[in-house]
Amino acid sequence: RLVHEFLAGLPDVRLLRGRCLSYGRGITFWPIREMLLQASGISDDDSLGEARQKLAGLLAADDEADAPRILDRVAEAIGLAEGTADPDDTLRSVRRLFEALARERPLVLLFDDVHWAEPSLLDLIEGIADWARDAPIMLLCVGRQELLETRPTWGGGKLAATTIQLEPLTAAESDELVVGLLGHADLDEGVRRRIAEAADGNPLFVEELIGMLIDDGSIVRDDGSWSAARDLRTITVPPTIQALLAARLDRLE
Repeated sequence: RLVHEFLAGLPDVRLLRGRCLSYGRGITFWPIREMLLQASGISDDDSLGEARQKLAGLLAADDEADAPRILDRVAEAIGLAEGTADPDDTLRSVRRLFEALARERPLVLLFDDVHWAEPSLLDLIEGIADWARDAPIMLLCVGRQELLETRPTWGGGKLAATTIQLEPLTAAESDELVVGLLGHADLDEGVRRRIAEAADGNPLFVEELIGMLIDDGSIVRDDGSWSAARDLRTITVPPTIQALLAARLDRLE
């Protein structure tokens, strides 16, 4: 949600997204592949030759003497060519390609689920952060706390790097969220407290639980404000966010 709100407020930039996968073959540089397919317009129907030609178009405006070598290394990394390049050469080539894109327009690279990233991809991301100093590139990496178990120094000691850890909401913050979602609703303080306790600091749980109560008519809107249509102290609260989402899905026609 924070990433969504942040990106919505950005000026004219080129945004490329890639998601790390938890399992599968050839997934090491999968996020890079997704980003470059977006940037080049490569589709599933393109032949390898057509895909390579579109990828080369990303370097067309760049005056790089070693553009063919950069193209070869990048194509190998994302599965558009056979071969296994030297890791350092791959890192340099991917960085040079992103730098070329950033010279046209500021570039935001969004890596999602980086707690699943392979070590080689984490090395590549850190390499771009360390060496792409002269290009307007922002690396936005989103992941769970497990990342710090395998890479405890992640983001540490780097120039222009910031790490934000999202802690669970406090009971007071959860209550504030309830009030913010419903306005000054006529809800008993005990009910709001129960919602906050059930959510255990998860804001999505708060939103979905309120949505469930609205769907089943337990909370109704009357004269511009929300109020309880029955005694909410007896409601059954699903024990987990997964159970809550499943309960809401089960109610759909």
